[in-house]
Amino acid sequence: MTLIMLRDQGFTGFEVFLLKRHAQNIFMGGNFVYPGGKLDKEDAAEEILAQSRGISKDQAQQILGGKNPEDVSVAYWIAGIRELFEEAGILLAYTKNDQLLSIDDDDMRQRFAFHRRTLQKGEQTFLQIIKEEDLTLALDQCFYYAHWITPEARNFRFDTRFFIARTIPSQEASPDAKETTEGIWLTPAEALQKNLEGTVALSPPTLKTLEDLTRFHSIDDVLSALPGLEKPTILPILLNPLADEALIFPWDPEYEDFQSGTLMQPEEHGSPSGPTDNTTRLVLKDGRWLPFVKTSG
Repeated sequence: MTLIMLRDQGFTGFEVFLLKRHAQNIFMGGNFVYPGGKLDKEDAAEEILAQSRGISKDQAQQILGGKNPEDVSVAYWIAGIRELFEEAGILLAYTKNDQLLSIDDDDMRQRFAFHRRTLQKGEQTFLQIIKEEDLTLALDQCFYYAHWITPEARNFRFDTRFFIARTIPSQEASPDAKETTEGIWLTPAEALQKNLEGTVALSPPTLKTLEDLTRFHSIDDVLSALPGLEKPTILPILLNPLADEALIFPWDPEYEDFQSGTLMQPEEHGSPSGPTDNTTRLVLKDGRWLPFVKTSG
């Protein structure tokens, strides 16, 4: 699962936190992505659910479309909060006074930095940290946003749920210096522009979700729109997986033709689209994915 973390930027709207994956990573090495990872067995345990609040098991199952068991469904929320803490250092949790956790002094920063390191090394479980600090996971601060599946042509495939959360001002986001080497805050439009310029390489799901987020002027606008947004499974088609790769999204008018094998090669699409166009196809050039639009005539 993946968690898109947003922070307010006043009159300029909002920014998104992106992490640069270590260049040696087999999958998307060097790309900027959102914090995220795989579900652990502990994420679905009753004991950690008892330390959580805001989303029940049956609510989670309904929100995700009813295809997963209840305990697996709610585990996506728990895994999202855990991975956000491991990869970005932000912990979405309530204190015993029903306030969102604030890490606002040096002693607390050092203590939670220690918790983060021991969690990454497997020396402490997430549940142990939550209990030791007398916290309750804030599942109601994570909002379901999208569902992506890696194209069938890939050797490494992921079935990923995307969530959105508003960051906590008193907590500072940072890379884990293990799987990720850099963390940056950018507006969605800035990130898309830097991808076109070649300074921030974006993975396809990251690029497309950032493009979607450019429609909104504030975090409140994003969150208020979520209940009405359709969240179908997005399974792109990958063409030419060994060279000159092209990615076809399901909303492309010729997606079904590519899927059925009627079309074997993408048509010429001309120049890269602008940073906020509704991209239907991506092409891999010079190590980064670029949005392309069809030329007329």
